[in-house]
Amino acid sequence: MIAAIYARKSTEENGISDEAKSVVRQIEHARAYASKKGWTVDERFIFSDDGISGAEFARRKGLMQLLGSLKPKPAFQVLVMSEESRLGRESIEVGYCIKQLIGASVRLFFYLEDRERTLDSPIEKIMLQLQSFADEMERKRGRQRTYDAMVRKAKQGHICGGSCYGYRNVEVLDASGRRSHVTCTIDPTEAETIKTIFSLYIAGHGFMSIARTLNAERVHGPLARASRATGASPPSGRSCTASCTTADWSGAPRRKKIAGARGRCASNPRRTGSRPTCRI
Repeated sequence: MIAAIYARKSTEENGISDEAKSVVRQIEHARAYASKKGWTVDERFIFSDDGISGAEFARRKGLMQLLGSLKPKPAFQVLVMSEESRLGRESIEVGYCIKQLIGASVRLFFYLEDRERTLDSPIEKIMLQLQSFADEMERKRGRQRTYDAMVRKAKQGHICGGSCYGYRNVEVLDASGRRSHVTCTIDPTEAETIKTIFSLYIAGHGFMSIARTLNAERVHGPLARASRATGASPPSGRSCTASCTTADWSGAPRRKKIAGARGRCASNPRRTGSRPTCRI
């Protein structure tokens, strides 16, 4: 029989086996499992999604390719995965994906348990729902753990992700040489641009006027850092507006409301705490 493989890993996942923490490792073990069963793995039918949440389905390229290969008739008879949660962590969507696979006469095997997923009886269907429910609950707990960890880091003045114009992220290593946390330091060149924007704004210049002044001086604005290598995205009215309304550069980041892991509005961890030494 011809076997296909599907592997997925989120950027940050807790509560999963070591075997599922790497897409490459999942594929290697799936190959070994197929070989043990006497199946042939076709290289055309190795699908993977790396760094994508189990809650995302429509924008998962590997999964969409897998489901697309089922029509008009799949060229493989078996699909091997590490475990059920690799298909996703949303119970209704996972159930629908499995129904499409089995409906296309593709047998679904999980190598960690050496088990085949079937839907031949009401008991097997309810077991699928219970497993999908457990996977979805684990995703929710993972979000909670990540959120709490970010709040703790932010209160200590550490960077929780991303970067801010005017600063450079700096990795802090522990005694063993591993990264302990990330903090920031002022970038002198970008800090001068920020001061110029505020000075012009206080002097009565509008945002577009500030942008034109910076463009004339060929200064890269707050939104141009990512495109600096190409010289694209010069300062704009929008970037100057953001510059004059952010509180990050005061060393006391504002508290911004976002949809938190608890299912309600919560303070963005990235906007919690203060860093007086980083005041521009």
